[in-house]
Amino acid sequence: MYSFSEFEKANHPGVRSSEAKDDGAPGPDVTAAGERDDVGILESPFTRRVDDLDARNCLRLDVQIGQEIARWEAARLVVRARFARLRPPELNGGEQRYQAFDEFAGDELAAELKLSPAVGGRRLAFAVSAVRRMPAAVNALSFGTIDLERLGALERLTANLTDEQADQVAGEVVSNGGGRPSHSAFAAAVRRRVIRVDPQGAERRRRKAANARRVTVQAEADGMGRISALLPAERMLAAFRRIDGLAKKAGAPKEERDLDQRRADVLYDLLMGRDRDRINLEMQVIVSAECLLGLSEKPGEIPGYGPIPAGIVREMAANPRCTWRRILTDPAEGRVLEVAHRRFPSAALARHVQVRNPTCIFPGCDKPSTACDLDHTRPHGRGGETNERNLGPECRRHHRLKHAADRPPGAADSATTSTAMRWKVCQVKPGHFVWTSPEGHKYHVGPERHGED
Repeated sequence: MYSFSEFEKANHPGVRSSEAKDDGAPGPDVTAAGERDDVGILESPFTRRVDDLDARNCLRLDVQIGQEIARWEAARLVVRARFARLRPPELNGGEQRYQAFDEFAGDELAAELKLSPAVGGRRLAFAVSAVRRMPAAVNALSFGTIDLERLGALERLTANLTDEQADQVAGEVVSNGGGRPSHSAFAAAVRRRVIRVDPQGAERRRRKAANARRVTVQAEADGMGRISALLPAERMLAAFRRIDGLAKKAGAPKEERDLDQRRADVLYDLLMGRDRDRINLEMQVIVSAECLLGLSEKPGEIPGYGPIPAGIVREMAANPRCTWRRILTDPAEGRVLEVAHRRFPSAALARHVQVRNPTCIFPGCDKPSTACDLDHTRPHGRGGETNERNLGPECRRHHRLKHAADRPPGAADSATTSTAMRWKVCQVKPGHFVWTSPEGHKYHVGPERHGED
């Protein structure tokens, strides 16, 4: 049997076991300079050993690796919960706001892990909730009894319970065999216990969940996008039946669209309505003249979405209602050189900055610049000029973060401990921003190089 410990030794031969004699000599993967000379997994001794495994041992080793991953995932949750405790919520007039950690702590985590601020915030909140509300489940994760996905379902499905009730549900599910045959079976077991521990709270939980209803959009590959709605179940079913019914009626004897395609078209038609030609929508698409003329297949760019194929750009350009605004770029650097002036210079300057930096300038934030505030890097009240060298788009959240950091010394209440007070940003040259985190880590955010990867 090939065990996980053998995997570690094979893939990291410089790691010594506790029984190994330490004679001071470097391990086999240590160079003359004393540095590791690691190789990738596909080139390691481990891979050569895997070629000797039979199917039974492949499955057993897979399980062991999963358990080891779960152990590290549990450790990571504990570390993140500790980080959150080191970033307490801001004190406001002596009263601590009801939140587990500073509102910008997730942004700090996201910048370090190269995540979006929203994802960083969710992961930090999940760690804090899991460690605080269901320690038994986190402990089970550390032993590989459950995996991170099951813990996530447990945390999500008990979100509207009290801490005591959530811990009770977690303890019952884990002690009763957390590793059920499937994730759906595990989730069903959690839902049954939620009802059991709080039978009178179903209506309260339903109302609270309904407050989270929302519509979200997500970029997909090949010029596609996804729009999703979170609704109360009865509204969701009613809306889908309406879409489904209209889609089925839209079928013709020689209809080439399948039912899924007709449903998507029906949804679009319902949202846009009969007067869609009268609806004026503004959407920025950045594209080279060569692409429009068919001389290049470099993709266009929609700020906040990303690249779209050249063919789709040309289809959009062929629309008679499409208006193009001239924007010249430097072919070598891809940076904006000129923006055609329309009406007011301030509007032209705004367009220039929005095209140069098409999203919020905070690390990892993908809020489109057209939905952001144009902020002075050096505050206007302290001599900052209104020009391309001192402007940058910031979403409202990160505008608040920077505004807090811009307060002069002594302006903040002595009790204030907000992480935002310790972020700093400077614009080293037009469009190039360097953010410094509370721990002194620096993150560079540069302008968009149009047409480049």
